[in-house]
Amino acid sequence: MRRTLSAIILMLGISLGISNPARGQSEMQIAQPQVMYTFGESLTIETEITSELPIQDVKILLQPAAGIRQIAGEATLTAPGLVSYTLDLSNNFLGLFADVTYEFQVTLESGETLTSPEYSFYFEDNRWEWQSLKSDEFEIYWYKGNTDFGEKILNTAHDGLERIRLQVDVPAPEALRYYVYASSQELQSALQLSGEAGSQIAGHADPALNKVMVSLAPGPAETLEMKRQVPHELLHVLLYQKLGVGYARLPRWLNEGLASTAELFPNPDYPLLLDKAYERQALLPFASLCQSFPVDAANFQLAYAQASSITWYLQGRFGTSGTEALLAAYADGLDCEHGAETALGQGLSALELDWRSITFHENPWLTSLRGVLPWLLIFTLFLLPWMILNIVDAIKRRKSVQENPASV
Repeated sequence: MRRTLSAIILMLGISLGISNPARGQSEMQIAQPQVMYTFGESLTIETEITSELPIQDVKILLQPAAGIRQIAGEATLTAPGLVSYTLDLSNNFLGLFADVTYEFQVTLESGETLTSPEYSFYFEDNRWEWQSLKSDEFEIYWYKGNTDFGEKILNTAHDGLERIRLQVDVPAPEALRYYVYASSQELQSALQLSGEAGSQIAGHADPALNKVMVSLAPGPAETLEMKRQVPHELLHVLLYQKLGVGYARLPRWLNEGLASTAELFPNPDYPLLLDKAYERQALLPFASLCQSFPVDAANFQLAYAQASSITWYLQGRFGTSGTEALLAAYADGLDCEHGAETALGQGLSALELDWRSITFHENPWLTSLRGVLPWLLIFTLFLLPWMILNIVDAIKRRKSVQENPASV
């Protein structure tokens, strides 16, 4: 494993006295640091620093994965030249399955500050002994199950890639990493311990780091879950590689909808969820699914079901060219309503009415009428009586004028 090999190299570095000069006017030598950690608990970095002048103090600056703030802390001088730094990982997050860079800032008794070269280490969930399997496009890591299990995941990733290419023009992945947890609880625990949201999810894609995390337990249901999760998360990474910064502008319903249609085995619960929500008149407006999905479990699943359903509808009606136009419009920064109008000739609200009509055999005129019923009720209860009184009063005045024209 990469972590074990790195640890051996680091220990040899210290024992053999491998060192790097620091940036600054004075001379300073730093032996190759040794990094040790237990995921979710603590991390220790040790090295030996020698300099021409006595050392007053040592600080360490760690830069975790992209998007996580820098961490700065004081190291301890355990003996002349021996430096040790410990970080509490329960309160400080470094990301997960990513390179972490760091450097030392050394203050001499003269007041001069020297900065070391930059070092790095690969931070992974080392609570498990990971197995691995690789192809040109994918790297698969798992800790529960035999080699056949890993090969099934690798084959599913390739099958998912072919499926996605039938729907969207995407670039070829390169060494995209899959980390396979044996349960959703263990995956959620890893995300929470690394400072990322981890509730209600079975898979997680980190497109900027070219990695995917899924939860697949070896057993009777492994194939079906594999065919859903592996292509679903792959789609997110490939869309990011296709759109760049425009990926963040995609409506949530489209992003998750496309990922759902990429699945080799669609979620069988979605049609029932949709039918029940429709019967209760509890469908979620798609305008509310542009930025985020609901946090409560029931509506969270319903949002996925609706996103999947409307994306299937759009693909069937407008084809791959419609999908590409929709992605381009949203990636260019158009809002949820007008992006659809620019790409497909209809705004999101109009497309939603069409989707309801096709999916639930609903009359769009009745749906539109249902939307104005509250205003009709207000009109009936308050405005209509007032209008009747005014009409009656006007009739009385006209009759009075006709009967007594001299009074005008």
